[in-house]
Amino acid sequence: MPFITEELRKQRIRTTVKIVHGDILTAWIDNTRIFEVTLKNVRGKIQKLITNFLKQPTTKADGIKLKDINKIYYITDTDNCFLDNKIHSQNKSACLKKIFNFNEVEMKLNKKIDFDVIFFAKNLENVTDSNPEVLTDKQKEEIAIKFSERSLKENNYFIKTFKDPGLKIWDSYRESYDGIKSYDGKACNINNLIDEIESWKK
Repeated sequence: MPFITEELRKQRIRTTVKIVHGDILTAWIDNTRIFEVTLKNVRGKIQKLITNFLKQPTTKADGIKLKDINKIYYITDTDNCFLDNKIHSQNKSACLKKIFNFNEVEMKLNKKIDFDVIFFAKNLENVTDSNPEVLTDKQKEEIAIKFSERSLKENNYFIKTFKDPGLKIWDSYRESYDGIKSYDGKACNINNLIDEIESWKK
C-alpha cells in the first residue's frame, strides 16, 4: 500500500512488505488433503514467516534485524469465510479467529512484537472497486495498481475510500475482529490503521 508507506515515511517510520503468494490459510500440503496451516500450528507458521523474512538476503542487505521490528500487520482477504461452510473456509475461519487474539507475537525470550490483522471482506477488489465478480490474478493486480496510483495522485482518496459511508468499518481493531464474524457485506478495518498512523503524529 504505497499511500501508507508514504505516510509513514513522512514520520520517518520505515515499512517493509513481505508478500505471501496465495492464501496460506487455505493451502493444502502437496499431494494431500491436509491444510498447511491449521488451528494448531498457525502461531508457529506466523513466527516462521517472520524468521524466514529476516533470513532473506535482501533483508540482511537492508540491515533489518529482529530488534528493529516494532509491529507486524497481517493483511488478508476474509473471502466471507466466517459465513461459508466449505472445508477451506472453515479452516480459514478457525485460523483467523485465533490470529485475531494474538495481540503480539513472541519471537524469542523477552522479544514480543505487537501484532494486528487488517482485512478486506470479502476481498480488496470488492472494497476498493465494488467488484463482486470472480477475477483472475492479473485482473486483481490491475485493480490494485490503479487504486495505488490514484491514492498517490489524489489527496485523501485513500482515506475517503476506507472511510466511505457505504463501507462497514469499526472503531477499533478488536471491534472489527468481533464484528466481521457475523457481517455479510462490504467491510474493511484499514480505517483503524489510518487512525493509528494519525495518532502517531500527535
